[in-house]
Amino acid sequence: MSNNRTILYITRHGQTQWNAEHRMQGHADAPLTDMGVRQATWLHDALLTVDFAAIYASSSMRAYRTAEIVRGSRNQSVIASEDLKEIGLGTWEGHLTTELEQQEPDEFFAFWNAPQLYQAHNGGETFAQVRQRVLPKVEELVNLHTGQTILLVTHAVTLKTILNDFGQRPLTHFWDPPVIHPTSLSKVVIEDGVPTIELYADVSHYQVPPSSPLLEKSAHGPRP
Repeated sequence: MSNNRTILYITRHGQTQWNAEHRMQGHADAPLTDMGVRQATWLHDALLTVDFAAIYASSSMRAYRTAEIVRGSRNQSVIASEDLKEIGLGTWEGHLTTELEQQEPDEFFAFWNAPQLYQAHNGGETFAQVRQRVLPKVEELVNLHTGQTILLVTHAVTLKTILNDFGQRPLTHFWDPPVIHPTSLSKVVIEDGVPTIELYADVSHYQVPPSSPLLEKSAHGPRP
């Protein structure tokens, strides 16, 4: 194996109370549900034999708590990062998606269907601003851990931003499948400076049937 083969495992936090209630989260936070804890535990079991050089998590408690569960008995700390937080949603945070769709239909439509046109009039971040925050942090971690394997625990928009950059997917196709389900697992291998996405939102570690309602089927995909 080449010494410059860097592996990133990237996951989203487990289901939260606001996910279950169809509320937007953003920089605001909500605790993991019992199911969210189970999802994180399933991922812990799936990654039990992976030797992580470091574990990084968004500083939002839902992601940090998920990282702690996935870490399990490993003798290392979870390193919190503000740069790995979810897209800021301003005044939308804590509101039901159905409320926002009715009250701000044009902006809500743009968020989910034309992200290149989304202006964040709610006082939050645009998708471009998320890129400016997140991608330099990922580059920093890749350079810091060249030749090692690390875990990033983050959020739906943040994770899509990272993978869409590695996959050179334009913003117009930001929300293209696959859906980022809670604790779905993605894996990027960087060798000789060339990234390869080997897993994208894999849920094979879910200990439920593929038809389970645990797999979110919202028309708007995962709720940030």
